[in-house]
Amino acid sequence: MIISNKTSVEISVNNLKIGMYVSNLDRPWIETPYLLQGILIQSQEDINELARHCNYVYVDWDKSETFVAPRLVHSKKSVVSQPIANANGKHCAEDAEILKLQSQRTVTYTETRTLKQELPAAKKAFDVASTLLSEISTSVKYNTKLNIQAAHDVVDALRESVVRNPDAALLLARLKTSGQELYDYAINVSVQMLAFGRHLGLPRKELAVLGLGGLLMDIGKSRLPTELQIKNNALLDPSEHKLMKQHVSYGEEIIARSSKIPEEVVKIVTQHHERENGNGYPRGLNASQIHVYARMAAIVDCYEELIVERFGMPALKPFHAFRKLKEDAHNGLNSILVDQFAQCVGMFPVGSLVGLNTGEIAIVLTHNRTNVFLPHVMIILDAKKQPYATPLTLDLRSADPSPDGTQYTIISDLPPGAYGIDAKQYYL
Repeated sequence: MIISNKTSVEISVNNLKIGMYVSNLDRPWIETPYLLQGILIQSQEDINELARHCNYVYVDWDKSETFVAPRLVHSKKSVVSQPIANANGKHCAEDAEILKLQSQRTVTYTETRTLKQELPAAKKAFDVASTLLSEISTSVKYNTKLNIQAAHDVVDALRESVVRNPDAALLLARLKTSGQELYDYAINVSVQMLAFGRHLGLPRKELAVLGLGGLLMDIGKSRLPTELQIKNNALLDPSEHKLMKQHVSYGEEIIARSSKIPEEVVKIVTQHHERENGNGYPRGLNASQIHVYARMAAIVDCYEELIVERFGMPALKPFHAFRKLKEDAHNGLNSILVDQFAQCVGMFPVGSLVGLNTGEIAIVLTHNRTNVFLPHVMIILDAKKQPYATPLTLDLRSADPSPDGTQYTIISDLPPGAYGIDAKQYYL
């Protein structure tokens, strides 16, 4: 141990222990396979991987497991008030709210079911959510109060599925469709907000807030013309863009008629298009005025917009979508939260197709949250792009070399349907 400050200590890689949270390295992240900031050490393999790239790292005790964190001289309050660097490398007090969110990590979630075991419950929750959104649409149409209790019940079911195994719901968010794009979008955002909160270690009560906010944040779009509701923002002409902006105020009006909606949910609905540099809408708020949950919602909303094809606007592959989000962190998104969301969802999300350096094609089964570039995959096509009789499952982080001695790595992410592959047949 060499250097310490209010938030972290410098530690030799050889002295790392399981449960420590590595917040920074002795070199730029982009020079390592991680690229994304923040690693919770969960196994000796994680330590070995870090040792291949670094001599020392910085451990954040506030985000480390309690069984390895020492008693700190500094109080939590002093840590929270410490300014941190923003996307442009400048210190800004506004980001203290993000650091506070991370330092309040109260729960360490573990997966209690496999993806296969959790899928039936996740499917049921999705179906119920779709039915509820149909009822909500009817309520909006006839200007009646929303059934908030039913919405809470749906979000609770989605939340518990995400808590047990987030990959099941995240997979369905990519593959399952109801035929109602506005409904699918709302459910997908809700699931990703739940997974995001779980990744940050927020308690179940806060997860429910995030899930409900994701479900309702674009409810105002139901008052827009049908052809405009699902149109990609990049394709809107000036008059359409002006009309699209009204969905925020419509949403605010709709939820104002209902009681028992948490204030944080209202913030998500009204602020998810605000940006930290003040260039958002409808009020042009700056970073210190935007609730942290609304900042999370802004990232999820942008990500969903990028990876879903609408009106002929091609979707970005997830890897490229995250690169775009990183760029946008300089234009109003919070860079710390962008990195955390990328770690949560994975650079190669569950259900996506990838090309391996062996020439084989695989489907991502689960992603390794400590090294997002080495997920657990199912290899379904050989190097000649012919299907294997029995697909081979591999954890790329710990897999033995291929028969010809090649260490498995991903060299490309592929668009949905590449080589005629329907990922749904392997899951749904």
